[in-house]
Parts: sequence; structure tokens; C-alpha cells
Amino acid sequence: MNEQQFKKLLIDTVKVGDHPDKEKINSLLKISVVRFEKTGEYTRRLWNHYKEYIYLCIIPEKMIELKKYEVYLNEVCGEIYPPDDEYEFWSILIRPGSLPVEEEISQEILFEGIQQQIIEEIRSAKYLIWIAMAWSTDPVLFKELLKKKAQGVTIEIVMDDNDKNRNAEFDLGTSFPTHWVRIESLYKNIMHEKFCIIDLNTVIHGTFNWTKAANYNKETISIDRNRTTAEAFADEFMKIKKSEIFKF
Repeated sequence: MNEQQFKKLLIDTVKVGDHPDKEKINSLLKISVVRFEKTGEYTRRLWNHYKEYIYLCIIPEKMIELKKYEVYLNEVCGEIYPPDDEYEFWSILIRPGSLPVEEEISQEILFEGIQQQIIEEIRSAKYLIWIAMAWSTDPVLFKELLKKKAQGVTIEIVMDDNDKNRNAEFDLGTSFPTHWVRIESLYKNIMHEKFCIIDLNTVIHGTFNWTKAANYNKETISIDRNRTTAEAFADEFMKIKKSEIFKF
């Protein structure tokens, strides 16, 4: 297991854990760099076993925040450290460092628990959320967006102009900048996009509309974390936004 793989496993383990601040911890881990430090120091627990430290390097202004969770992170690292005939995990060391240079690229496919995963992704947003959706009538997700708006996150929505959206139990247009899209052609068509961009780095896309009914359907989403994919979806969002009436 290399350092990047260990970091991903650490984040995933914290994510499914029960620590009350797990979202905060993971937001700090995502801007940290993991470094392994193998030493020549005997552990004295096993013959010919050496100590290995795991450095968590983070920008200086975030060090104090991360150190609050040092005991917890030591426990998690001890649990996920892979068995080794020569080295043994000894401790984490939190040190000043720079932002990760390499881009974190990952893709997660989900068939169940989709609404909860979307909630977690919304809660992780720090700067902006852009949504393009055929139908959005789920009050649970709407309330999560309101919370992020209150935190100062910029939220903008592209929505198909149909009766279900217009008659939802909440009014998107009064809460967020909302661009209502109508497609004009020989047939009655809809804007069928279903994606959400977070911080221009994460994209949620798939078959799942943000509706109550979708929670009971057989649906799929992909969560892609990389800048290139996010920018491609952002270009599409801007293209739709420029013209709120599409003619074919």
C-alpha cells in the first residue's frame, strides 16, 4: 500500500466511523499529505521489528485543528496499518507542510444509500454548488442546501421548467438563483440532465433525480473527484445557463 492509497483508506475509514466530527476531520485530511517514515529503531515488542511513523503534513494554519484529533487518528491508523514482517506502526506525527501537489482522482459508484451520500457531499462543500436537474422535489436535500447557503456557499441551479418542479412543497427560485429551462421542438421534451458540481472538483451524476420517489427506485450515481471531469460538467452547466430556452 502506497502513501496515496493509505490516505484514501484513512479517509474512507473515518467516513464510515462514528466520530461526531468525522466530516471536519476528513476535510482536514483531504488537504494533508501522508508520508511514511521507516526507522531503524526496534519496537522491543517483536524481535527484528522496526518502528514506522506516519507523517500527516498540513498547512501550518490548519495544524492546530488537526492536532485536536491526534489520539483518534492514531487509533484509526493502528487499525488500518497493513501487517508487515519487518515494520510496525508506531505513531502518527502531525507536521507543517504544503497542500498536496498531486491531484486526487477517484470514482465511486453507488446503487444504494444514494440520498445519504449526496447529503454528505453537499455538507463537504466549501465554496460552491452547481446543480442541473430534471426534477428536484426532495425537501431533505433542499434543507441541506439551505444550510450551506447560510454558511456562505454559493449555490446556483439549472432546472427543467415543468409542473412538478414548479409545484414542489418548497420554492427553489426564492432561495437560490434558479434558471428554468424549456426545450422547444416538434415534441414535448425536457432538460434531462442530472448532475451536481461541488467546489469545481467533485461531480455527482447518474440516473438519480433529487426527488422523494427516486429513493425508492433502482438508481445509480457516480461520484467523480477530479478537476478535469468537474470542469467538463461546469462547461455544460454554463452552456445550459446561458440560454434558459433551448430550441431544436
